[in-house]
Amino acid sequence: GLDLVVDGITGIGGRGGLREDARALLRAVTRAHGRTPVLAVDLPSGVEADSGEVHGEAVRADATVTFGTYKPGLLIDPAAEHAGALRLVDIGLGPELPEPPDLEALQYADVAALLPVPGAESDKYSRGVVGVVAGSERYPGAAV
Repeated sequence: GLDLVVDGITGIGGRGGLREDARALLRAVTRAHGRTPVLAVDLPSGVEADSGEVHGEAVRADATVTFGTYKPGLLIDPAAEHAGALRLVDIGLGPELPEPPDLEALQYADVAALLPVPGAESDKYSRGVVGVVAGSERYPGAAV
């Protein structure tokens, strides 16, 4: 059996979906995928890097290792659903990339840095308030 499937059928320039020979290869990978993890190189084959569009069949990766910068298609549905866990590898493109970037993918540490740290004098009223209004067609009068 296979230990790992590495997807590198198409690159970031791929447009308009996969050709028939690539679709046949994808079907073989899909059959193996139930038991074998799939790792996509830069982005899953069959998804468009810039738009996030998926035309026809595309690889559904368990993880994608992308290089230089996140491609919009890795973060925009429906293509984002095909990427699995994302890992960015720096390959020295920093000087070539726009500053500030056109797109950012916040990581856990980025979100944590944006959140205020409560002080000893903080209480539930000084930290903000959350209000929720909920209901449904089944229970139209239910609101909290």
